[in-house]
Amino acid sequence: MKILIVDDQTFIREAIKSELVGVDPLQSFIFFEADCGNSAIALLEQSTLNTEPEFDLIITDLKMENGDGLAIINYMATTKSKNIPLVIVSSSDQRTLDLIGNITNSFNLNLVGVFQKPLNVNEVLTLVKTKQFLAHEVPESKAEQTNCNSANIASLLNEDNLFLCYQPKVDIKSNKLIGFEVLSRLTIQGDGFIYPDKFIPLIEQAGLNCQFTRLVVDQAISHWQLFPALKQYGLSINISASDLLSEELINHLIAKHLAASDIQLMLELTESQHTINQERSLQAIAKLIINDIPISLDDFGKSYSTFDRLDSIPFEEIKIDKDFVSDLDFNLQHQAIVESTIALAKKLNVKVVAEGVETLGVLNRLQLLGCHTAQGYYFSPPIEGRYLMTWVNDYNQQGEVKNANH
Repeated sequence: MKILIVDDQTFIREAIKSELVGVDPLQSFIFFEADCGNSAIALLEQSTLNTEPEFDLIITDLKMENGDGLAIINYMATTKSKNIPLVIVSSSDQRTLDLIGNITNSFNLNLVGVFQKPLNVNEVLTLVKTKQFLAHEVPESKAEQTNCNSANIASLLNEDNLFLCYQPKVDIKSNKLIGFEVLSRLTIQGDGFIYPDKFIPLIEQAGLNCQFTRLVVDQAISHWQLFPALKQYGLSINISASDLLSEELINHLIAKHLAASDIQLMLELTESQHTINQERSLQAIAKLIINDIPISLDDFGKSYSTFDRLDSIPFEEIKIDKDFVSDLDFNLQHQAIVESTIALAKKLNVKVVAEGVETLGVLNRLQLLGCHTAQGYYFSPPIEGRYLMTWVNDYNQQGEVKNANH
């Protein structure tokens, strides 16, 4: 295993080498060292000229003279070194480490992690081996291998290929199920899923967003009509700001709602400031609200224009983005953001939904802060439509058992 260690202090480089050998004595290590970013970049440049493979791992400090860790990151982002597993180490505070991690991930580097000194070598090796295992052992589904691109996205977008899943929304105080968010997938001949991060950009580029939204709404409402027991739960469906510019789509949404007024439909708005403040968008939102279709503001806190939107649009609820929620039990900065958001929502008389709830610790923290609703893997991952009623019945039965025991 070829490892490049970059640090301006010799004793730290020696300590890392010694610990690596001690943690995994059966592994054959070949160490390379650099005392600054510029020297490390020179070694990387040299390795690209050699016939031998590049490094298997790079461990670098951040703060160094003659080229810091950021210089190495920038170099790797523009060369074939991009795929080398990278470990970043620093004595900086956690907020700075998070920033560096975000910067590195934005370059799509193979980041193992950003760690505070002293480095836990055993943790690093475990993470590296895990990433290698996932890269080599987890096969892509056939659908992921399908050539889903701008040339064929229109042909893929139909009722046969659209597949809906539902993620529960739970009242934190009572633990009762109150609704579901619709999450879309594309599937081709039953061969696995194509996920939104792959097909949504293609749909938007092709100008098919309104057609896609209409398909999702029609299928979800049909599902709720097929199983009347679901009508006691809310049905939240995502729309984009560009959807608001289509008068035809807005009229279709209103017509569907009027025809199925016993379904608690809510639209979750994901938008950009460029579109949302256009007069046509605001008129569309007003038209939906007048026709008793409430609007939820999705991914609250991710945009600089959040407060402008709260001031101009009467949202029924706001959803705090999962990036602020998932580590709420130990990230003090995110605690402050979530706490202030909930306090603001209370003053505005707006309900709050926390996305990305994955642990009991996070759920308990949200309850202490007065959050209304939670959504995330702690309760359930997205549920395929064919299993939804079974999941609902099981969840409610478990709730009845807990109440009986109390």
